[in-house]
Amino acid sequence: MTAPDFTAIEARMQQAKAALNDAMENAVRAMDRFERENKPTAEEQRRMQQAALRGELGDGMRTLAQRVETGQDNWDAIFSNRSPNAHLLQDHLTRMVEANREAIQRAFEQDDEFDPSVEPEADRPER
Repeated sequence: MTAPDFTAIEARMQQAKAALNDAMENAVRAMDRFERENKPTAEEQRRMQQAALRGELGDGMRTLAQRVETGQDNWDAIFSNRSPNAHLLQDHLTRMVEANREAIQRAFEQDDEFDPSVEPEADRPER
């Protein structure tokens, strides 16, 4: 019986580790780019804040805008789901999805990287 070639095994493991590190770095860069490109401008955020305060975006958004206005919360935390009040977005987001359903569907159909067979992380069973 021949002993395993640990040098070759270690080299393959190092290559796999380097590939994984590269993939993780690329994913972080892609996420940073996505967040940068999709972050509302200060003017857009101001207009949303005012519309929410007037109640034009629903009760949940009005409550959120009031909390932002008084310094109890901020939009970045709310939209990134780091705020305990993020659940108040649900009604507004549901209305936005319904109002833009066709445009959303077209965007997914035109996205070559979208893979509908991949489950969203939240829907994946525990392992």
